[in-house]
Amino acid sequence: MNMRKQARPAQGQGSEGYSPVVKPEILKMAEEMNRMALPQELLVEQVSEFCSIVDRPEMKIVGYALPLNYESRGYGGYYGFEHANCILNDYFFTKKLVKEGDMALLAGLLGDSLLHEEVVTVRTDAQGDGNYKVVAGYMVESFDGVPAYLPEYTQTLALPPCRYAKVLINETKRENRKGYDERMHADEYFVGQFRKDTGYVFNPTGCGFNTYDETGDILTKYEPVKLAENMRERFESLRFRVVTLPEMKIACSVTHPDDEEFVITKYFGVQDQVFATEAAKYYLHDYYGFPIDCPEKGSYSSCFGTRVSTFEGMPDCVEQLTLPGGIYVHISQLEVNGDNPSIPYEVAFQHLKELFLADHPQYKADWSRKVIARFRQANCASVFVPLALVDGAV
Repeated sequence: MNMRKQARPAQGQGSEGYSPVVKPEILKMAEEMNRMALPQELLVEQVSEFCSIVDRPEMKIVGYALPLNYESRGYGGYYGFEHANCILNDYFFTKKLVKEGDMALLAGLLGDSLLHEEVVTVRTDAQGDGNYKVVAGYMVESFDGVPAYLPEYTQTLALPPCRYAKVLINETKRENRKGYDERMHADEYFVGQFRKDTGYVFNPTGCGFNTYDETGDILTKYEPVKLAENMRERFESLRFRVVTLPEMKIACSVTHPDDEEFVITKYFGVQDQVFATEAAKYYLHDYYGFPIDCPEKGSYSSCFGTRVSTFEGMPDCVEQLTLPGGIYVHISQLEVNGDNPSIPYEVAFQHLKELFLADHPQYKADWSRKVIARFRQANCASVFVPLALVDGAV
């Protein structure tokens, strides 16, 4: 049998821990440190204590893929925010994968291909109105070393180099971490004060992602951003689609112009009574907001509530209003978390002509009906602007 001889150490070299066949431990440690340091993140600007602007190189991700759409949330017979973990989104999907051991299984299969132990959850293929795909997995150095025998529903994803707004999150209030103690607070900052302070807007050519530690705690939120050079670029993340809405029955709260109570807060106080009815079971956590005329000319009351299939069995604590159907242009955003409800409103009332009607001369705004706002899972806000066909258009 042809056996390979073990090489002897050279004169003056100790035999312990050395062999041309076995790599020295110090070299293995150095290579591991270099590998774990990639991809490098370049700080562009420190905006606040918890927020910075960073540039990141290309990222290669291997993870579990799950499409989410308008029918993914609200089913299952649960109601109320105390049951919010039944609402499927990227955050709860990732926590499920960590808790059930799916992420540990994937990490073990990827082995030396892993660049970091942090879980990365990417929101990709965004279509607007909260419809997107989640890829929850890990960064890898190369797809070449990824085995073929991965778990079901895994896929690879390459994110191009991009500039991001990076927000730190510390939901569990760990002493050794900094960040917002609620991820929704991070979203509120990002869509509000951040945009005012920096002038950055969402960059639709990139993909937002979050990072989590090995226990499922969210660490950071990344949103692709850019500086807009003109009005069209400022609203480039909006999508316009002409649709026909059916007549919709809405169980809602109403506040008058002189009421001090916020209409959304008012409805949240009674929504469980609506969700408990058979008529609301297909529309849980799918909210609608709209104005109605007051007796005083030019004055409006605010309405906010849930769509229902029938008014039968509705509790006395809500109003029963019917929204007219017809042609609307649905203005939605590509942002998945961190969308700004004020942006589609601004376009609807101030820039509809430049951003939509100018390119679609067959339509005109129909202000005999009201603009309707829809909130998926209390964010992912979009609006429906009533349209009419111009005479002669089909």
